[in-house]
Amino acid sequence: MLAVTIGVVLALQRQANGELRTVIGLLREQNHEADRLRAEHSRLIKAQVAPTELEKLRADHAALARLRGDMEAAKARIIEMERAESAAAAHP
Repeated sequence: MLAVTIGVVLALQRQANGELRTVIGLLREQNHEADRLRAEHSRLIKAQVAPTELEKLRADHAALARLRGDMEAAKARIIEMERAESAAAAHP
């Protein structure tokens, strides 16, 4: 009877040890993944544009759009002036 009890206890311990090894393996994998994600997060934070630089880039982009509009308007005025000069030269 004692031998059977000891055998059952050892079998249960062996089963528990196997389950614990599985859990330890999973936790090690999760820890490795967490380390990888922390490193990726740090890399992304370092690559992020500073808020002041981002605002400067946005302002530059808006200014560029305004300048393009001004340039197109100036081209249109030049074309109109050339047409008026051509018309005036054709009908003196």
